[in-house]
Amino acid sequence: MKKYLIIFICLWGGVGFSCSNWLDVKPSDRISEDNNFSSLVGFKKTLNGVYIELNSSDLYGKNLSCEFIEILAQRYAIGDENKSNKELMELSYNGSAGRGKTTSIWGTAYKLIANTNLILKNIELHSDVLAGEYYNLIKGEALALRALLHFDLFRLFGPIYTEDSTAISIPYYKEFQFDAAPSYAANGFMNMVIEDLLQAEQLLVNDPIVKYGVKGNAKDVFLQDRNLRLNYYAVQGLLARAYLYMGNKERALYYAESVIKIQEEKFPWVTPMKLDNSKSADRVFSTEIMFALQNLNRNTLYTSLFDGANLKLNSLLAPRGDVVDYVFESDKTDYRYSSSLNGTVEISGTTYRVFNKFQGTDSLYNQMIPMIRISEMYMIASETSTDGPTRAKYFNTFRNHRNLGNVREWDVNYYLEKEWKKEFYGEGQLFFWYKRNKKTEMQSATDQYGLVSVKLSNYVLPIPDAESQYN
Repeated sequence: MKKYLIIFICLWGGVGFSCSNWLDVKPSDRISEDNNFSSLVGFKKTLNGVYIELNSSDLYGKNLSCEFIEILAQRYAIGDENKSNKELMELSYNGSAGRGKTTSIWGTAYKLIANTNLILKNIELHSDVLAGEYYNLIKGEALALRALLHFDLFRLFGPIYTEDSTAISIPYYKEFQFDAAPSYAANGFMNMVIEDLLQAEQLLVNDPIVKYGVKGNAKDVFLQDRNLRLNYYAVQGLLARAYLYMGNKERALYYAESVIKIQEEKFPWVTPMKLDNSKSADRVFSTEIMFALQNLNRNTLYTSLFDGANLKLNSLLAPRGDVVDYVFESDKTDYRYSSSLNGTVEISGTTYRVFNKFQGTDSLYNQMIPMIRISEMYMIASETSTDGPTRAKYFNTFRNHRNLGNVREWDVNYYLEKEWKKEFYGEGQLFFWYKRNKKTEMQSATDQYGLVSVKLSNYVLPIPDAESQYN
């Protein structure tokens, strides 16, 4: 861990937020630390700072959403002109591109974990300034953030859990400290993820989202727009995801069904009308999102990575048209196809699809980076339920709201893989699905009928050489 930490002090305004001054706080400077956590406002600002930094390009602002992690999953047809991304597409991590990406992800994630631990430490030291509901909310969100960051580091750098749950993985930091934490066995590590999430769930049981819905409590902007924070239901969604990753289908089903029960009230399915608005189409299906980051500069993801009209092939990220058609089984009425992949660009005689999920600037949902969505809960329930008709009910409910027909209960497993490939374009989940299921082949990005061979070792990214400076 570095000798000093960056504590991000940011201002939250309405549904948006801005970061004006970042304060370098030396942990040894008790006066600075005490001043920072001497008021409720200070706690709000430091916690908001962690959320904002999740939008860093090192993390979910690019690497762990639409770029690096999706390149690994063979989402985009990358030619020899784009040497760095070609290297990543080939699952080669030891070149400059791979080393740069893994180092930035590792370092930034652990710095934010240190910041959450500093918040958690001071919550207990200054609990007197956290009156009423704020103690539980701030502590619950901080614990959930710590779990989220550790879990995604584990999904990248840790072993394949179902292959060897006792293999040594990576450090888990539960305290703000200067010395290096030990690297835990995979099962011990994941037990700590679960422990943090269960505690967060308990603390967030009275989250404003439960009583007031996604909009939250109007009395305080900190209590509003709860799907832009790790709320009670998002924590349950993370528990479902984590339990499934561990192979605990019973607990995964329990938490998936817990959220499904309130889905229509809290996270209703997107309506076709929202998708047909050409000026302000809701391409992320915002009503279905249980937790998203708010990124005021999200449109730059489109202009810098996916704008087929203005980018050259050496920088453009685009799937081949024939591959997209194959993945979507040529069903162009699928809402995901028609909203985010229906544009084309011709380059050197090849047709590419323009991925425009993150295009747009004029609405709140045009600022959202999806992190957890309700559709994942339906797919988890479809995978883990032991009752055939129930599995089919969950799966077909989800498919119907993508404008697709029903499948027979004995075909659910076959179609589940197809839906995982369709549902999370640009959201960073497909690579982890491949890893969880120990897939030795991925859908090729350059051949609609082709497959890319994958070694199980390709799913375990190398820990950066300089990791000792962070832990």
